[in-house]
Amino acid sequence: MSFRIPLAYNNFGPAELAAIQSTVDTGMLTQGRQVEAFEKALAEWSGASYAIFVNSGSSANLIGIEALVYLSRMRPDLTHGPLNPGDEIITPGLSWPTTLKPLLNHGLRPVFCDIDLGTLNATVEDMEKVRTKRTRGVVAVPVLGNPSGLDEIRAWCDANGLLMFEDSCESFGAVTPSGKNVGRVGMASAFSFYFSHHISTIEGGAILTDSAEVADLCYALRSHGWTRHFKLNRFEQDEKLQGIDPRFCFVLPGYNVRATEINAAIGLEQLKRVPDFLAHRRRIAKGRISAIADLTDKVVVPGADIVDRHSWMTFPMLFANSQLRERAQKAIEAGGVETRPVIVGNILRHPLMEWLGVNADQPSLPHCDAIFERGIMLGLNPLSSDEEEAFIADVLRRSIVD
Repeated sequence: MSFRIPLAYNNFGPAELAAIQSTVDTGMLTQGRQVEAFEKALAEWSGASYAIFVNSGSSANLIGIEALVYLSRMRPDLTHGPLNPGDEIITPGLSWPTTLKPLLNHGLRPVFCDIDLGTLNATVEDMEKVRTKRTRGVVAVPVLGNPSGLDEIRAWCDANGLLMFEDSCESFGAVTPSGKNVGRVGMASAFSFYFSHHISTIEGGAILTDSAEVADLCYALRSHGWTRHFKLNRFEQDEKLQGIDPRFCFVLPGYNVRATEINAAIGLEQLKRVPDFLAHRRRIAKGRISAIADLTDKVVVPGADIVDRHSWMTFPMLFANSQLRERAQKAIEAGGVETRPVIVGNILRHPLMEWLGVNADQPSLPHCDAIFERGIMLGLNPLSSDEEEAFIADVLRRSIVD
C-alpha cells in the first residue's frame, strides 16, 4: 500500500549529496579520515570524551555492551566487579531484539521489568521490583526520544553497585532533567543513525563513553580485535604485547562492524542540521498533541508533558482500549498515513524469545502488554510541511472521533 505520509522520509539535501560525491572522488571509501572527523564532531556535539562510529545501532549495542563485559573482567575495579555467566541484567520489556543478544552472547541473563505508561520508559521502581542478588547491571532504554528516568536510574545504579548502559538508539538529542544529553548518563551508550532516525548516515550507529578503557575496547572490537586505534598505549603496559607489530596486534575476538567514509561524510553534514531537526520535531509534536488534546479520554500521547526535552523520533499514541486502537489504526492507514506498533510492545510475547533461550519465569509486564495491545506510532518527518501536518491532524481526529 502506498501512503501519502509514510513512516520515514529521505531528508538528504544538496550538502549530503555533494559530500557523498566528493568522498567517492577521493578513492578512499573504507574507514579513514572522514570517520575520524565524524567521531570527533559527534563527541564534541554530545559532550562525550569518545565516540566510536560503527555500521548500525545494533552493532553499537553489540560492541558497547561487549566492551563493558571485557572491561569488567580486565579491570573489575572500574565496574563494581566482573560480569560472569548467569549474572542478571535488568532491561525493560519494551525494547528491541538486538538489545538482548549482546547479553546472551556472554551468558548474561536479561531480566525484564515493566515501564511507565506516561513515558514508555522503565523507572527505578520498575527495576527495583525485579532486582535480585544476581543483578549486576542495567540496560536502560529511553524510548523514542523520551529521557525520563535516566538520571534516577544512574543514581540507583551507583547506590547499588550496578553498571549502566544506555540503549539510546531512538533518543538522539533528548535532554534529561539534570541537563545531560541522552547518551551521557550511563558508562557507555549506543545510538542509531538509521534512515528513519534523528540523523541518518543511511546505516550507522555510534557508542559514546567518557572512559578511555571502554573506548579502546570498542575500537578493538569494531575492527577484528586489533589495537591499531587504541588511545591508551598498552604496548608500554603489557609485556605480552612486546615484539608484536602494533599495526597487526590482536587482543580480543572482535568483529568487522566498521562504517564507511561515505557514511561518515553524510553524518558530518547531518550533524550540522541537528538543531533545526530537533526544533522542527518538537514543533510538529506540539501541533499533533494540540490537535487531539480534547480527546484524552480516547487517546494519550506519552511524553506530551516534556515536549521540549523530548527528541520525538516518532509520534506514539496509546488508545483507551484495543478495539479503539484497531479501529483507529485502520482508519488512519485508510486515510493515507502509515502506522506501526510502538517498538515491539512486550518483547516477551514474540516468538524470538524461544530462540534466544530466555527463561520462561519472567515477571508479568502489564504496561508493556498495554503498549502491545493499545499503542501505535506515526512517523515524524522534521521536513514535514504545514499542509502535511494539517492533513495528518485531520486524519487523526476523524479516525478517533468517527
